[in-house]
Amino acid sequence: MEKLWQTKRSEILAGGACLLVLLAVFLLMPEREVPMEEREIGTVRIAEVLAAHPSYERLKALRAEERTLTMLLRDLPKTPEIKPPETDPAPFEDSVWQKNAQVVISTRVELEREQKRLTEVYRKQTQADYEARKKAIDDEYLNAILNINLKIDNQRAMHGPQVSEEDLARERAVWERQRELLKEERGERQMELYRQWEAEINARVAARIEPQQAAWTKRAQETVDAQKAEAERMKTEVEQRSAQEMERARAAQEGKSAISARAMRLAAVRAEADALEAEIMRDIRSRAAKLALQHHLSLVLASPEADAMMLLSDTEAFAVRRYAPIIGTATVDLTAEMVREMERIEPAAAQ
Repeated sequence: MEKLWQTKRSEILAGGACLLVLLAVFLLMPEREVPMEEREIGTVRIAEVLAAHPSYERLKALRAEERTLTMLLRDLPKTPEIKPPETDPAPFEDSVWQKNAQVVISTRVELEREQKRLTEVYRKQTQADYEARKKAIDDEYLNAILNINLKIDNQRAMHGPQVSEEDLARERAVWERQRELLKEERGERQMELYRQWEAEINARVAARIEPQQAAWTKRAQETVDAQKAEAERMKTEVEQRSAQEMERARAAQEGKSAISARAMRLAAVRAEADALEAEIMRDIRSRAAKLALQHHLSLVLASPEADAMMLLSDTEAFAVRRYAPIIGTATVDLTAEMVREMERIEPAAAQ
């Protein structure tokens, strides 16, 4: 044995070293793990994540104030509509009547002035002819009347002394009656001539004045219509100004009222709450995307769905919530990591 050790010592040592190496490799080699199914979906319990956000309590307070203000304003009676007083049309109608009267009077004065002017023109143009025809009538009766006058003046010389005064008086009365009849006939013919002359003048004046009268009448009517439209416009403007003044007064009164203050506060609270809610959801989405990248996930689901009811779960006491948790062998729960991510958000930045 000693001889074998002395002759084969190097081979024995080499074999022992190999055995030790194999034993060490066998002992140190890790156990072969059974390959697990790859997970692609992450889940978070959204209520716990929301509660961990530093701005969530502020959001709850804003939504509570919003509901209170909404309830206070919901059943308020509608503000009574106040109609502006009706504008009295009498002043505007009087104004139109006065202006119309001025237009009518001025138009009539112009027409009468023009008519008189034309009448004088035509009268002067036909005066000589009229006088000539009038003199012709005088000449027709002049000799007859002159003869009667001569008879009356020379009656006594024409008769002898045997004719009594009574006979002379009766004869003179007959001649005087004949003379009066001749004068009356002459006057009637001259009056008829005058009427014909005036009719001719009036006809010529009318022929000239009618187109002008029609134009003036049309212009006067257009002026009257324009004045009526202007009066109506002024009345409408007065009514509109009255309505605007009343609306401004009502708006100013409402602006000072408690109802208006509540409505303005409700709008401000709602806007702030909406902005804060959007910021919270933006923080949750960004952190969920970060964890999805770290865990090589293709989808992160909220359990239950992150809706308005879930954001403020304790505000709707009578709301029935029905949802089932997401359970599966291919899902990974990220709630704890999301809570830690929410806790890392600085409160000042969250506000």
